[in-house]
Amino acid sequence: MRAKLKHGVLGVLGLLLCSPVVNGACNDCQGQSACATPCGGAKPGCETRTVTRAQYVTETRMVPHTTYRQEKRTRMNKVTRKVPRVETREQKYTVHVPHEKTRTETYRVKVCVPYEEEVTYTVQVPVTTEVEETDLVCVPYTEEVEQTYSVCVPKTEEVIETYHVSVPYTETETYKVKVPYTEQVEETYRVRVPVKKTREVKYQVCVPYTEQVEQTYTVCVPETKMTTQTYRVQVPYTEMVKQTYSVRIPVQETVARTYKVSVPYTEEVEQTCTVMVPYSEEVEQTYDVRVPYTEEVEQTYTVQVPVQETVNAERTVTRCVPVTTMRMVTRDHGRYECRAVQVACGGKKTVYKRVYVPNLVTEQVACTTYQRQTTKVPYTYTVTRCKSETRTRKVPVTRCRTETRTRKVSVTSYRPEQRTRMVKVQRCRMEERTRDCVVTRYRTEERTREVPVCRTRIEERTCRVPVTTYRRETRTRTVPVCKTRMETRSREMTYCEMTVEERKRLVDVCRTREEERTREVVKCRVEERTRKVPVTRMVRETRTRKVPVTKTRMEERTRTVSKTSCKTEERTCMVKRMRVESQEKTREVRYTVSVPEERTRNCEVTVYDTVIEEVPEEYTVCVPVTTMKPVQVRVCKPVTVEIPCGCCK
Repeated sequence: MRAKLKHGVLGVLGLLLCSPVVNGACNDCQGQSACATPCGGAKPGCETRTVTRAQYVTETRMVPHTTYRQEKRTRMNKVTRKVPRVETREQKYTVHVPHEKTRTETYRVKVCVPYEEEVTYTVQVPVTTEVEETDLVCVPYTEEVEQTYSVCVPKTEEVIETYHVSVPYTETETYKVKVPYTEQVEETYRVRVPVKKTREVKYQVCVPYTEQVEQTYTVCVPETKMTTQTYRVQVPYTEMVKQTYSVRIPVQETVARTYKVSVPYTEEVEQTCTVMVPYSEEVEQTYDVRVPYTEEVEQTYTVQVPVQETVNAERTVTRCVPVTTMRMVTRDHGRYECRAVQVACGGKKTVYKRVYVPNLVTEQVACTTYQRQTTKVPYTYTVTRCKSETRTRKVPVTRCRTETRTRKVSVTSYRPEQRTRMVKVQRCRMEERTRDCVVTRYRTEERTREVPVCRTRIEERTCRVPVTTYRRETRTRTVPVCKTRMETRSREMTYCEMTVEERKRLVDVCRTREEERTREVVKCRVEERTRKVPVTRMVRETRTRKVPVTKTRMEERTRTVSKTSCKTEERTCMVKRMRVESQEKTREVRYTVSVPEERTRNCEVTVYDTVIEEVPEEYTVCVPVTTMKPVQVRVCKPVTVEIPCGCCK
């Protein structure tokens, strides 16, 4: 700021000085009294004049420069910690002691008493009889019917057919092949190399400390009193009640009933039918057969004969070489400590809690990395190539010729004939008959009996019941409360930056060159030839034949069938039944009564004493250092110059 102000003041002064201020104003001498003589004559004093001009000059000045250096200092911090100690205190408490008592109780029980009773019941007894039954049966019989059908008879003809054949021939062909070869080319690549640096990092630590806080809590103190309580009991008792009930008594009667029966009878009826009588004939038949025969034909074919060649080449082998370097690693060698903490839970209670205490240790660790090294290894491999050879062979070819043959075929025919037969027809007529049937009927009778009925009556009783009430008491206690405060600390942290380095390596590049080679190629040309081909066609013919047809007729037949009917019988049996009776019994009942007792016990209580310790702590401070630094400054200064005056000429 001062340098800028100086530059501004010097610039204003330079402008003022650079204006054409001389000893006298010679630019306009008329009317001015500055000139000693008029300008018309010779003036030897006006030949030169002195002028002040502004000129920029570079100067070196010493300027104060402030830098900062880090210094390590030590200060004492007060640390508060809790030291636990165990005290024995006397504590009074109330215990409810159970006392067992016994009382006699009377109760009623419903008991099931078994008894036997004679019961009359009705049974349907099955009776089987054999009855003759006549049925109509459908009997099958066969007739022959003349049927017309169509047959496709094969007919063979020879047709001249034109076909094309591919005839092979060999030609020599020139072709180009790209042969691979390997060149080594120098390649420039970049590698990111890690560089370790250290910087100071500030962090905040949450430091715990404990304060004793007075706390008010409420306790419910139990008080037990014996009170008389009235309750109601339902006492069971049994009464005999007269009951009226209805009984259905079975009575059997014989009744005559009329029913109708369908009685079958058989009649003979004359029936005319047509029968197809089969007969056989032998017919001569002509047919064509394709007879195969074999011919040997000469055939030319090309074979690829393999030839092995050995080729030398080089391949690149890359292997990893271990390189060991050292690096800084920060590890946490902390441990868990068991600390005692007081918890307010129905009184003061000491609980031990695991707390993790960190311990950061920085050390050098050997780190092994692997670098890739590339080498060239010569090797030999075998290449299998094929060359074409033309060979001849005889191939068997199967062909067919058509021959006409004859055979005799047996053909079955049918002729119809009219015949007569007597057929039995079963018919039925209705007849009315009577029979005696036993019918069971029931009459209702009213009877009475005494039935035990269980009823209850309500009785009022009293008993002594313990009633516990609670009264609230307010008490105070001192509770340790753990609090924390934030402290700012600093530490040196190692970090890694990556720098780019440029390196060179040899890289194998695979390239190809063209070579011209020759080979024999088998090609085919198409030739047109003719041959006779047998063509079979199907000619439709209409023929007749006798076909057996199965028909049915109704016939009447008789059979004996077993029929089952039921008759009613009355029987008696003894049935076991149960009735409920009420009985009075007594039992001993045990019950428990709680009696409060006041007892005393010694409890171990953990008390914490506050201890203040001074712990040395190292911290880093940035101290300013002022030095003088040379700076180049451009300054505008006035300079006096004598120049010739040209205004008085």
